[in-house]
Amino acid sequence: MKKLSITLLVLFSTLAYSQNAFIIYEFEAKRGCQDAILELADGFWGEANFKSGGIDIERMEIGGEPSTHRIVIYGDPANWGRSDTTVTKAQWEAFIEKFQNFVEEWTFSTSGEALSWVGGDDEASYTYGHIYNFKADDEQAFKNAHDKIVGELSSVMDGREIGYGSFLINGYGGSTHYVYVGAKNWTDLVQNRRDMRTKTKEWEEYFNTRGGVEHVRNFTIEILRSY
Repeated sequence: MKKLSITLLVLFSTLAYSQNAFIIYEFEAKRGCQDAILELADGFWGEANFKSGGIDIERMEIGGEPSTHRIVIYGDPANWGRSDTTVTKAQWEAFIEKFQNFVEEWTFSTSGEALSWVGGDDEASYTYGHIYNFKADDEQAFKNAHDKIVGELSSVMDGREIGYGSFLINGYGGSTHYVYVGAKNWTDLVQNRRDMRTKTKEWEEYFNTRGGVEHVRNFTIEILRSY
């Protein structure tokens, strides 16, 4: 019964996120401008209501160089955009012009979709994350192995998010897929990773069944704002 419950949890969580897609813009912020960026974004997106999904502003903490921050816009492509108002072209251009004053350089952009996602019931507590970008030889084999290990890790995750998805446009360094693992902060991430390692048999099966993988980069992020 426990295995059935875990399987259903993964299945329904995956279905809930399967329509989510995203656009990401990475940038290098000018030194000392993070607070000004957040204040500007709060004024433009702070009261926004979206048809689906939302917008995150994240600080790229370890391993993201030269990028220091990124904007993640996500939702159902069939139900995209704001539901509360229509932002005019002039308003959008004015916002981007002001935003640009705090940006040293736009460093990278990409787009993709979520294929599997579990957790996220306590997003306020888990605002830190570790992201892996990689090339997967067999998307379905990796997804099957991923979903199985996620179910088996449920006892040590305690609501932390674990996500898997693909890049549709411009994966970093040729990346085809990504995995996201949520945490409270860096120390929580490291401790939780140690807890994960206790599942030795489960990890052995995972590595034997996921197919070929070539790692491209990994980095950590802190979610500064969620709109």
